[in-house]
Amino acid sequence: MDDRHSVYRQIRAQRTYRTLGKMSWWRIVLGTALLLSVFLISGFFSQRLAAAGRFRAAEKLMLSPRWVETYRPALKAYIEAGVLYEDGDYAAAREAFSAIEGEEAAAAMASLSALRLAAQLYEAGDAEAARAALGAADAALLPEDAAAEHAALSAALSP
Repeated sequence: MDDRHSVYRQIRAQRTYRTLGKMSWWRIVLGTALLLSVFLISGFFSQRLAAAGRFRAAEKLMLSPRWVETYRPALKAYIEAGVLYEDGDYAAAREAFSAIEGEEAAAAMASLSALRLAAQLYEAGDAEAARAALGAADAALLPEDAAAEHAALSAALSP
């Protein structure tokens, strides 16, 4: 009777503790490639780059813009607005960032776009349009260096 139980235990141990297969270099490469593709398709790296202010690189790293647009439309809109900002089209960038609701980063970038637009208009000599654009910028949402620029521009535009 002891012999039957030992055979049973041996079969069970072989089935339970059997490895799924030998780990080889091509399985490691394939697993890494699949994991990387999941991160690229989901927009993980694009989101990190956009948060750092590198919108063009974030747009290029979107492996599947359709997937990001379908499942993460706010991220896609944020990156597209950031590309407009990097291109220097501050008016369009401000409108695009303002259209994104519920994102604090988008509101901050909308204020920054308004500030850059106001500076651009002031340098072009259009003080009225610069005042209007500066009014759309929320100084509380701006980073410290931009807040100093906001204060200097408001002092220059004050009558």
